[in-house]
Formats: sequence, structure tokens, C-alpha cells
Amino acid sequence: MFAFTSFKSPLPPSVNDILDDPDAVHRRYPVRNQRSWRISRHSFLGFNRVYPDTMSSSFYRLYECLVASWVTQFRNELEYFCTSNPTWAVSALPDPEDPDPLRYAILAVLTRLMCDAFNRRIDVGLPRDAPAIVSDFAALAARPKVYEHPPAWADRVPPLSERVFIPDEKGAISDENDEEVSEEFKAVNIIMLRPHIHFI
Repeated sequence: MFAFTSFKSPLPPSVNDILDDPDAVHRRYPVRNQRSWRISRHSFLGFNRVYPDTMSSSFYRLYECLVASWVTQFRNELEYFCTSNPTWAVSALPDPEDPDPLRYAILAVLTRLMCDAFNRRIDVGLPRDAPAIVSDFAALAARPKVYEHPPAWADRVPPLSERVFIPDEKGAISDENDEEVSEEFKAVNIIMLRPHIHFI
């Protein structure tokens, strides 16, 4: 009998595929009926099957929404990963071992942004398993703070050899010196606007 970990989540579309048709991301993940797509499509020995959602599947959805500049759904998925699945440690995200350098670089940076978003909540006394409605902030604040860390593989992903520009939701390309450009992505030679990652 094969363990569930033997199954591998298929990698998401390439950056170019998403940018060629960003509306396809909207069609894949409609705001309504989220249960229909909060699933995991794994493949094993050439057979594709649907399983309960996994951290990798949610992580790849974050990547798709980020590249498609779908701010609302990106934030929704970020909150879903953080608060609906508090046992999904960012540091435990499996290495995608992505052969596409651009997608791999974006995934690596995304793990750091996730930690920034989650750790900001933790800093103000909202652990990942905090209830949606908090009745006792003092009790939450008294708990030990458990911070998130990027997975080890993310630190091994090299910057791109050539600069890549990813447009915003209007298709506009940002100047690399624009103050709204993400420093985290710029560090790996990707120029794109700073994503909206914070939610309370």
C-alpha cells in the first residue's frame, strides 16, 4: 500500500500561460462554491485522482492568483492557508523541484511573503488557530508566539539570470525603481508590484 506522500501535486501553469489568459484563473477558482475547487489533484503512476485539499495545492493557487494579479482571491487564499489550516507550517511546504526557473523563483519568494503575513498577525497576538471572533485577546496574547519560517529549499532557489517584468492587473509594467515594486521579488530579478499580503 502506497503512502499518501507518494502522490505528487502537479505544478501550476507557467507565468506566461497565466499572463496569456489571466481570466482562466478566475474560471478555475470562482468565488462561489469554493468547496468544488479546494481540492488536491494528485498523480501517481500516470493516474490522476482528486483528494482532500493539501498545503501544496493551496500554495499553488496562491501563486496563480498572485501572477494573475487577482488581489481579492489571493488574499482569500492566504487567509485560508493561515487560519483554516493552522497545522500547515510554511516551513513544511514540499520542494516543488520546479524545472521552470521563473516559477520556482516566484514560489520561493511567496513562502517568505506568507511568513511575513502570518507573523504580523502572530506579533499582534493572533496565532494561526485564533478563532474568527475573539472574546479574550489577553488569553491569546499570553500564549507563546510560534513564528513561521520559509522552507529550507526556498533559500536554495537562485535569482534569475535575467530581469523579468510581471505586469499588474491592468497589464502595466512597473519601473524597477518604483517605490511600489516588491523588494523581495526584485532581489531575485523579478519586477512586479508589492502584493497585498496583510490581513487581520
